[in-house]
Amino acid sequence: MRKLKILSSGAVLGALMCIFTAGVIAASTITGALYRADISVANVSYTATKVSVPFTFNTQSLLDGQYINSSFSNSTMRDSAGQDIAFMPGQGIDPWIMWVEQISQNSALNYSLYTGGNTAMGGKLAYFPGTSGMTVADAASLELGNNFEIELSGYMDTINGVGESPILKAGSLSITIDAAQQITVGNYSNENLTIANSSWEGTNCYATSWYGQTFTFTNNVILNGFNLYCKKVGAPAGNLDYYLYATSGGLPTGSALASGSILASTVSTSAGLLSLAFTTPVSLTAATTYAVVFSCPSGNSSNRISYWYTNNSSYAGGQQLSSSNSGASWTGSSIVDIYITLSGAYLNALVSASNVAYGEHVVKTNLSGGTLNLYIDGVLEDSAAFVGSITDNTNDWIIGAGGSMPYLYYAKITVGGVLKGSWTWEYAATFTDLSGNGNDATPSFRTTTTDADVSASIKSYSAISQSLSSISDDDAPNVIPDMPEVPSGWFTDLHPETLPGGTEINNMLIDADIPPGVFWYPMWFLGGTVVVMLVFGVSRKILPAAMGGISWDIFWCAAVGVDFWVLIPNSLVAIGEIANRKKQSL
Repeated sequence: MRKLKILSSGAVLGALMCIFTAGVIAASTITGALYRADISVANVSYTATKVSVPFTFNTQSLLDGQYINSSFSNSTMRDSAGQDIAFMPGQGIDPWIMWVEQISQNSALNYSLYTGGNTAMGGKLAYFPGTSGMTVADAASLELGNNFEIELSGYMDTINGVGESPILKAGSLSITIDAAQQITVGNYSNENLTIANSSWEGTNCYATSWYGQTFTFTNNVILNGFNLYCKKVGAPAGNLDYYLYATSGGLPTGSALASGSILASTVSTSAGLLSLAFTTPVSLTAATTYAVVFSCPSGNSSNRISYWYTNNSSYAGGQQLSSSNSGASWTGSSIVDIYITLSGAYLNALVSASNVAYGEHVVKTNLSGGTLNLYIDGVLEDSAAFVGSITDNTNDWIIGAGGSMPYLYYAKITVGGVLKGSWTWEYAATFTDLSGNGNDATPSFRTTTTDADVSASIKSYSAISQSLSSISDDDAPNVIPDMPEVPSGWFTDLHPETLPGGTEINNMLIDADIPPGVFWYPMWFLGGTVVVMLVFGVSRKILPAAMGGISWDIFWCAAVGVDFWVLIPNSLVAIGEIANRKKQSL
């Protein structure tokens, strides 16, 4: 009967261990880590989710002090439950960025950053892009043709990123979050506008006299610029400047949406359509009126830009604009239109995947043998026949812009079965093309929090073992030649957050610069002493008291992370008492 009771107690203790250790899955390896930073994340308002949070850490000092290697492979970040989280070391003087999946209202969470050692930890190093994402310059090797594959790995914000493109080559191809939890691959067709003709010559474009034309597209388009029918007269100095504006009441308003300039001296003396490209392509909304304007500020009546217009135009989508004060105010003429042409590229949805939850995904699209495919996490979501090739143009590739991807692990472009571009985070102002084709990327970096109420700060950074030497292994004398290795599992990280009130107590200890173990180990010892004394007081027997102590020890090992060697004293007492009883029964 006694054996049955002991076995039942063991089953209960085993169940407790399963409960308290369930869900702690860590892909990274921290057994070789030498240092740990304790980081506190605070939320001063309502519950926040999916937050990129900066914290200040001097990256260059870490590198100079050899606390971290140049590839940052010996680093990782974990939450209080031991789960890996995505993070990005700060570039130069930029802060580090970490990912917080959720933090409750008016609360704080603890995280750990592990560094040092010779072992690659396998941490979730990621690129957290700024608003403009990462740019890869147009190159012949990256033109897709009719045989390609594009693969992205990272966090897809399919809720807040609607309308943004995780990867885009304007006027060519894009992977776009075009609706809530929907990812679409599309190419582009052109909507062309020709406004007015060359009926009359306008001769007053110089100095403070600016001119322009409003227009409207029927599709959502990407506009690279426009063509102006014009010529130069004399030798105008300075630039021919041009801009794109939104409108209000049919007149330009606000700051320029796009702009560009060319030397006025390069304009031909013969009238014709002149291509004026914006510095950056711009997205325009269907059925919305916009304005292009142009000026020659350094010109005069003898050295100017002439343009052409018609005064009996039937174009209903816009009107001529004129300003006598360098664009400070405008006047419109509904019966006059300036001779310009525009070509906007609009997206054709080709394949789509719906019900894509926001979170980490691998998104891949490929075109081969006349079939375009879209995969999400290795599962084929949609296919469609596609005849021909993807448009070849001079626009750059833009990756992770506009908040479409809070963080990116990697991006790859393969053309004709050969890897032509591959990028991942690195500690540099330029990301090297890992394919070896020289298609390096220019990244922008996130430096601010995505939620103003959530912030992070480092509470401490110290050696995991206080006996660590500051000299290298090569220089260290071999004082103890046959030093045995410490068995794995004897020293662990405490995680008292699983106990009621544990998080609050731990935060107070960290804020006071008190090592948590100074509090939790005495709590374990005193509690175990009380349990043993109470059980012995009731039973007046050593074995039940020892088993009570073992039960207490196992609970603290599983729930708080107390080292398992603490089981040894009570276990020895229990084994001795069992042996003594068996001897007496003989």
